[in-house]
Amino acid sequence: MDYVETDFTKNLMKVYFAQTESALKISKIISKHSGEEEISPDTFITGLVYRLMIPMNDKELKESMDTAEDLLKEGSSEEEEEENSSDEDDEEYTKIIKNEFPTKIKRNTCNCEICAKARACLINYSTHDANDPLAQIFKNAINHSLKMHKLII
Repeated sequence: MDYVETDFTKNLMKVYFAQTESALKISKIISKHSGEEEISPDTFITGLVYRLMIPMNDKELKESMDTAEDLLKEGSSEEEEEENSSDEDDEEYTKIIKNEFPTKIKRNTCNCEICAKARACLINYSTHDANDPLAQIFKNAINHSLKMHKLII
C-alpha cells in the first residue's frame, strides 16, 4: 500500500517537529549554562522534558511552527542527500550516547528561569500526565530514548 500524506498527517508532523525544534533551543540554553560547547544527551533529554511540561508562549509557538513548515518543505531534497551520506556520523554519535550502565541525567546549577524550571520538570517528570494524545506520543518518545540510552531521570 502506498503512503498517502493527508493534511492531518502533515499537521501532526509539523506540530511534532515544532515541539522538538523548541526543545532543541531549550537544550542549547541549558548546555550553554552548563558550560558545555555542544548539546549532550543529558541536556537534550532535559530540553525535551522541559518542552513537554512547559507550554510554548505565542511567540515561541509561531517561530517553531514556521521552522517546522520550512523543514517539511525542504524534507524531500534532504532525504536524497541523507541517502548519499556516509554512516560515519551515525557511528560516532552512537558511540557518544551509548552508556554501558544506567546513568542519571546530569542537572546544572544555573539559577536562571529556564534552568530552574528544567530541574523542576526533571523532578516532576515521573508523575506528569500527558494531557492529550500528541503529548503522550512525545512522552513515549522521551521514555524510549531514556531506555535506549540507559538514562535515568
